[in-house]
Amino acid sequence: MRQAILDAPHDLRIAEVPVPELEPGEVLVKVDATLLCGTDVRIFTGRKSRNVTFPTVLGHEFAGHIADSNGPLPGHLVMGDRVCIYPLVPCGRCAACRKGHENICRNRVAFGYQLPGGLSQYVRVPANAVQNIVPVPGVSAAEAAIVEPLACAYNGQTLVRSTEAETLLVVGCGPLGLLHIRLARALGIPRVAAVDPIEGRRAIAAASGADLVLAPGEDTAAKIKDWGDGGIDVLIMAIGRSDALTPYLGALAPGARISVFAGFGSEADLVIPANDIHYNEWEIVGASSCRLDDFRAVADLVSTGRIQVDDLVGSQLALDQTVDALDLAASGKDMRVGVDPWN
Repeated sequence: MRQAILDAPHDLRIAEVPVPELEPGEVLVKVDATLLCGTDVRIFTGRKSRNVTFPTVLGHEFAGHIADSNGPLPGHLVMGDRVCIYPLVPCGRCAACRKGHENICRNRVAFGYQLPGGLSQYVRVPANAVQNIVPVPGVSAAEAAIVEPLACAYNGQTLVRSTEAETLLVVGCGPLGLLHIRLARALGIPRVAAVDPIEGRRAIAAASGADLVLAPGEDTAAKIKDWGDGGIDVLIMAIGRSDALTPYLGALAPGARISVFAGFGSEADLVIPANDIHYNEWEIVGASSCRLDDFRAVADLVSTGRIQVDDLVGSQLALDQTVDALDLAASGKDMRVGVDPWN
């Protein structure tokens, strides 16, 4: 089989390797689509190295179908099922796992980090991770691969209790921001606003269900506050820059919740006046990856069509063009860029 092996930052090669041999309890997934996110780009460029073991095969957003198993499949699976893979394998023993935060387990391993990920024609799922195989019937492989980022959005909105909000603001309307808008609508949030500097993305945000869509500007926060009838209840930072929040502090309602959702560079700082937090009782909540339960919940939303995702799938390049795909993903000029390992 062929896979894209990253030996070190900026050092990626396409190699012929044996199809993995399965130990008892393991499952082989034939990968049909792999999508790329900002984390993949940061690993490729060397801006992220934490928890990454080189050489590695990138790709934690992937989907395919069950091709083989060594032993009986779990009861929820049938040979040939269209599936996506929850990428994290937590230890189950640490303080995070014991307290229900397995997604931030400090001992976890993950596909695309330590375990070979989706930039490969086949992926071996270890026996201790077969529960991570989630069926997504009735959709394309690329749509099924979007379950992972959508599950991350679901986790972020759960942590800020978005379903209790009357108004929600998404700053940044890339693919993740658009998923947040659609998810907010699917969860029944009454009013959703969005901000993005790119006209085309603002148009998609409106089509995705945002009631108010604005470009960033000097009066944008004031317009949002007026529209929110006293302010925004939940703000989602869907882009990893501090200006996804600081210009909009004045638009937040008393008791507002802020989701620091996007990934940030290690040098990034977020500065908020302490008294603003104190007197307004604002909550600031991080969001890292997702839980397996989130994965299963949004897989159902995608497979039943409650959330449309097909139009968020961007260019799908051949495996030999993996570096080009990573560059395109980094440019922000497309939707969810991906790789077809068989092309």
